[in-house]
Amino acid sequence: MIVCYTGGGTLGHIYPALAVHEVLEKRAGYQAFWIGREERSEREAVEHAGIPFFAIRSGKLRRYRSLQNVLDIGNVLSGCFQAFSILRRNKPDVLFSKGGFVSVPPVLAAFVLGIPVVSHESDASPGLATRINARFSRFVCIPFAQGFETIKESKRVVTGNPIRQSLVSKADQPYTEDELAFIGRDDKLILVLGGSGGSQQINSLIRNNLEALTQIAYVYHQCGSLDVQNLEHERYTEVAFITDLLPSLLKRADLVISRSGANTIAELALFGCASLLIPLSRQSSRGDQIDNALRLASFGACRVLLDENDLNRFIEAVKDLLEDRQKRTMLSMNIRKLAQKECAHRIAELLCSVKE
Repeated sequence: MIVCYTGGGTLGHIYPALAVHEVLEKRAGYQAFWIGREERSEREAVEHAGIPFFAIRSGKLRRYRSLQNVLDIGNVLSGCFQAFSILRRNKPDVLFSKGGFVSVPPVLAAFVLGIPVVSHESDASPGLATRINARFSRFVCIPFAQGFETIKESKRVVTGNPIRQSLVSKADQPYTEDELAFIGRDDKLILVLGGSGGSQQINSLIRNNLEALTQIAYVYHQCGSLDVQNLEHERYTEVAFITDLLPSLLKRADLVISRSGANTIAELALFGCASLLIPLSRQSSRGDQIDNALRLASFGACRVLLDENDLNRFIEAVKDLLEDRQKRTMLSMNIRKLAQKECAHRIAELLCSVKE
């Protein structure tokens, strides 16, 4: 079976598809390739997994009026022709779309070529790309049943959000002190995650309050490659992106401060992390992270800071959770109930059934 993967925009569109690839690559006769945008971190992640990567042009799908929308029509059309050529040359049995604006041209091209399409949406509501792709997809995989009424019911398949095996395999292993020997045995740990690209807002909150935070905990801060400041403090570590240490940090963390992207939430649930979530505002996004965070909060599975008034209470909120083990334990227990480990396997089985 040959699978074409497509998607991009952030690594949040890449890693879930790679989780499905990890399941399928164990099967005899499986091959894969990826159609995406020309962005270094996305290409490197895909090629590191051993998947050939083909870059196409694409235009951003904006939800507001802009002259750039007109200009990007040319990019979308160009991307459609490029995707058509790549698909016709490589002849996949099925195309799996992980969304993002770059996925639309390959989905349209696959539909024209008669290649079955399976799409996946990670967030609490479908984005514009997913709503477009759904029209040309045989199935649309969704994280849970509620909130997807705009997609035809016969196409909806509840699969959850797939997580990389490197995390799933370590989630239930007990933490040992030598995994993070640089953190004192009795120190509390605040893990800061701003998404794959980092978050200037969260970065500023951490740096502006660093002295107060390091008085109550060790802070391990993923800040993104574009905002590394090389700050030094005996109880603070700053890195552009966390790779191999992520499972250990998630197991050890007393509190995670993070954006509320769907993949991050899936990983927090897998490790049962108490979290303080700061979603992207509706001014900066379509509001998907707010929906994700509020849904999680409705289960008593996280704390959320939404607006400037909330952010003014940032240190107060952090201290409240760090100083109250019972509150953290309840958050941990409630989010762990939402964990799903078999999502990648469900999607892999669906792709195989479509191919057959």
